[in-house]
Amino acid sequence: MEKENFNRSDCLALTIRKEHRLIVVNKAVKKTITVSLKTIFAAICLTLLNVFV
Repeated sequence: MEKENFNRSDCLALTIRKEHRLIVVNKAVKKTITVSLKTIFAAICLTLLNVFV
């Protein structure tokens, strides 16, 4: 009986660890995309300002 409890808690810990890693990777990807889009938008705005000024 003790062995089953250990296996269940170990499995739960691995599942939580895997989900945590997925959340961290997901946040990193979203942040990277957001920063990239802001940078592209800023570059376009500066280019347009240089053309018209």
